[in-house]
Amino acid sequence: MALCSTPLPPACEKELVRLIALVPDVDFAALVATEPAFQKGGFRVGNIPVLRTRLQQIVCGAGEISPTLRRVIARRSRAHTLTGLMAVEALSEARHALAALLGAPVLLVALLLDERVEVRECTEGWLQQTTPFLSLDPSEAVAHLRDLFADLHGLLGRAPSDAGTAPTPEAWLAQKERLEQRLRELQSENRRLKGVDDRLAGLQRQVALASEQRDAARQRVQELEKELRQTARELEAATVELTRERTHREERVTAAVELALAREFHGWLAQAREVEREARRPDPHADLLEQAEAALRKQSEIDRHSGNRATLTERREKVEHMHAKVRAALRNALRPVADLNAVEGALAAESLRLQRLLDPDAPASPLETALAAQFQTVCDNDLPRLRELPEFLGSLHVLDAQAVARLQAAFQRRVAALEALGAPPPQTENLPHASALLAHALAGKIPAILLLDGHNVLFGLPSRYNPARGSSLTEAEKRQRLTRDVVRLAAPNPALRAWVVFDGPTRQDTQAAPNVRVIYSGGQGEHRADGVLLDNIRFFTSASPDTPVLLVSNDQDLCANARRLGAVDLPVLDFGAFIPH
Repeated sequence: MALCSTPLPPACEKELVRLIALVPDVDFAALVATEPAFQKGGFRVGNIPVLRTRLQQIVCGAGEISPTLRRVIARRSRAHTLTGLMAVEALSEARHALAALLGAPVLLVALLLDERVEVRECTEGWLQQTTPFLSLDPSEAVAHLRDLFADLHGLLGRAPSDAGTAPTPEAWLAQKERLEQRLRELQSENRRLKGVDDRLAGLQRQVALASEQRDAARQRVQELEKELRQTARELEAATVELTRERTHREERVTAAVELALAREFHGWLAQAREVEREARRPDPHADLLEQAEAALRKQSEIDRHSGNRATLTERREKVEHMHAKVRAALRNALRPVADLNAVEGALAAESLRLQRLLDPDAPASPLETALAAQFQTVCDNDLPRLRELPEFLGSLHVLDAQAVARLQAAFQRRVAALEALGAPPPQTENLPHASALLAHALAGKIPAILLLDGHNVLFGLPSRYNPARGSSLTEAEKRQRLTRDVVRLAAPNPALRAWVVFDGPTRQDTQAAPNVRVIYSGGQGEHRADGVLLDNIRFFTSASPDTPVLLVSNDQDLCANARRLGAVDLPVLDFGAFIPH
């Protein structure tokens, strides 16, 4: 309960503040360690001013005051030392004289600090009166107290009536005994208080250590919270990156395969791969072959020469087939019989005889055959490099003079055919850098990655993809036309890998040709295809820095970002010059 339920006069509050100021610092350490009122709010032992202020708030307020707090303050009051020894009845009779000598606020506070409930209740009753104490002179007060406690003078060895007379030995002995008893009590109390002080010092050390441990724990908690927040941010970023990587994982695998294929197809392996792919495809010419067989039969019926050649051709094929079987038997035999060698020679001679009979100008060796076929299939830009090859092989006696002459004639026929078609080999010396890179890639000289901003290309070539009114195309038809143009351009050149990227609400990835893919970006908003293009550029430039990456677009922002990532931008009109018509 509070010190008093009745509001205290300002003079009494002032007296309480004075007593609180006399409380030694060591007592506050014990209060912080034991009192609940000081264990809330983070009070520290060393902050004595704050602790005194808190004690003043508790005592002068309406909050609960524990017996410990009451005793701590009462020990600082000399008036309480006196009043604590007096009975309630004595206090009631002596209160007016004590108030005159001690002062009314001092007396009231001392009585309110008394541990006895009946004393505090009487004091609160006096406090509620308009005039709790009578006005007495100090002399009157002293006389009243002398009369009230006259019987106590005997305990001191003198009486008021015989002042100046010597005390009796018996009185002195009794007084000495009482004083010695009081001394022993005081010594015992001193020892008890000393033990309390020792325990208090130990508590203070424990409190200080606990405070240090608490501060260290708080610091560690703050550090751990900071680390946790950092870890959470890193985890969130890693989760976003993982989600993104999972989304594009298949695309990246496909892109890596395409890049490897671009490097693999660059050079001599390109033709082999294309031949292998073509061989694995179902025969698309079955109907055509049947038509050809029928035409040949008809030709042999109406043309005797054609029929004779067909008969001899069939006979030569049978001889060559048997010759191949005999040669295989000779290769695999450990001890070939003489008849087998003789038959092999006869079959070879017969096959050569029939070949000369059917085609006197036909190549006489597999090397000549291969070179003649190369003259018919090689890219236009590589054709000049083959001009001197037959003569060079003749000088090495790899080919005879007739074979050299036949190959030179085949070369001239190829050049004449190209001139008749109006398709001379392209010249790259005067082309811009991006166009020259595309020309070299189309010629099979270098591998390259070609990325097209689909809708930007459609918009940039209106004459091809936005024809005049009356023959307009739908958007789907425009995209299909562009895809066909890219397939026609890139399919004969396996070293060039092409991606056509369009904006689209749904993510799609289709294979238009072995080296041409069509991608729809998916997602919402503008510039969705730009993100897919930049992601691919970022991947290709990091995975294979030596392989050129060409971006076809007129979007300046997109091209600027592409250049920063290491790509080369090609204007749409410059790309349109390469589209076959």
